[in-house]
Amino acid sequence: MKWLKFAILSTALISSQAMSARWLLTYSKDEMRGTTEKILQTNSKRPVDLQPPYQGGSWLAMVLRSPRVELKEGENPDNIQLDKAILIITKGQFNCPSHDGCYINVKFDNEKIQKYKTLKPNNGSTDVIYLEDPKVFLQDITKHKKLIIEADFYQSGARQFTFDLNGYSTPEINPESE
Repeated sequence: MKWLKFAILSTALISSQAMSARWLLTYSKDEMRGTTEKILQTNSKRPVDLQPPYQGGSWLAMVLRSPRVELKEGENPDNIQLDKAILIITKGQFNCPSHDGCYINVKFDNEKIQKYKTLKPNNGSTDVIYLEDPKVFLQDITKHKKLIIEADFYQSGARQFTFDLNGYSTPEINPESE
């Protein structure tokens, strides 16, 4: 969960600067286990206004993670493959009343709308959702320039967030990486 605390903190810092197309790369190392995790994240281009008590601009952060892997001598952590996609709203709650998961709508560039099943985190947080099967989503990010994600929010209904995917392949290295 250390990555989630970091992602939320970084999200707050990035969103306050209103920087679109800024991708931040972090490597989280577990010295005890000798493993490394790769985390790549960005924020939506603009905030949206949700209903009270969440008014005042809510940003959507997209966090892409890898599994924790043990790097062999000379292996480059840049080659670790991402396998998880997480969405975090800075102020608000995802509306996902189903225990079996909910859905978000996704549109890359001018392609057709796709539907992705999402899951709630085990800790009961309502400001975080996971894509259940992000494989195609992660592949599409590398091939497109623009992404729109539409999710349902508590007392606010469906809201759309736009992401600039430029910069995905050349992210900034987080200076606070372990």
